[in-house]
Amino acid sequence: MAITIGKGGKETSGIIDDDVVQPFSLESTGLRGRMVRLGPCLKQIIELHDYPLPVSYLLSEAVTLSLLLAAMLKYDGIFTLQIQADGPIRAIITDVNAKGHIRAYAAFDHDEIAAMDHGDHQQDHNYYHLLESGYMSFTVDQGDNTDRYQGIVNLTGNSLMDAVQHYFAQSEQIRTAIRMSIHPQDDQWRSGAVMVQYIPETPEQEADHDRQSERLEDWQRTTILMETCRDEELLSPNLHSADVLYRLFHEEGVRVYPPTPIKHVCRCSRERVSNVLQTLSADERKDAQDEKGEIDITCEFCGRQYFFTRRDVEELNEAADRKN
Repeated sequence: MAITIGKGGKETSGIIDDDVVQPFSLESTGLRGRMVRLGPCLKQIIELHDYPLPVSYLLSEAVTLSLLLAAMLKYDGIFTLQIQADGPIRAIITDVNAKGHIRAYAAFDHDEIAAMDHGDHQQDHNYYHLLESGYMSFTVDQGDNTDRYQGIVNLTGNSLMDAVQHYFAQSEQIRTAIRMSIHPQDDQWRSGAVMVQYIPETPEQEADHDRQSERLEDWQRTTILMETCRDEELLSPNLHSADVLYRLFHEEGVRVYPPTPIKHVCRCSRERVSNVLQTLSADERKDAQDEKGEIDITCEFCGRQYFFTRRDVEELNEAADRKN
């Protein structure tokens, strides 16, 4: 059930929402959007890894962006946002499934991060420069016997948001605007973001110049309104997302739809790790063994350890041989 909170007034559930993705549309313009509010879920991810502030901040941005992007897709699988870079921060990976279960981790050079002077970036919390050059990829994996969708964009602009917006403008031909805020102070990690998109039309509609001129004006007005959203509105746990959207877009006839709750859940298991090990070559499994012939693997996402004895490894080798 959708709730219209436009010119005639607003209606919210009265329940404070947190850790949600809130879909919405603007009836007067036909634009669609998503709003993300993260609190306890993001805090869990950050505390689990105990990364330095610059790494935690970029990881928070990646997590928030992945939820915005995954929410615009209809899929029953896993959406992965992956960053590979040449700077002190080497990689950021976050994935979310259709149930709203998300996990994330970063790989970086501890010594380089510790040695750098981040003073010039503490005020605006812009640590994008720590990635230097690289790329960001988006992958939708719906399981075996299905085609995987993947998009790739270079790390252009001055933020992860810039790179995402560049991707949609150049590769998907979809106007996309994002407003985001991250709050890292006092061990209270929170994030909030709003994204609106210009829905493509039919060739006949696109050929109507008057219509396109009107739609462009709608787009420009909407993005200007979105930029008026204050950080405290995006981040406050005491302000419902529907209320934020009403403040921004009440003149546009904003309609909100049922939100998706977000949870921090790692999907690792001993069975999954065992299956991965079986896909390796015999030499690769041997390289993974210690001097006792055992394998000890730690999940990068959640830190859980999986220990395989020498006998376990022999059984893995036998199982791999049977598959081949």
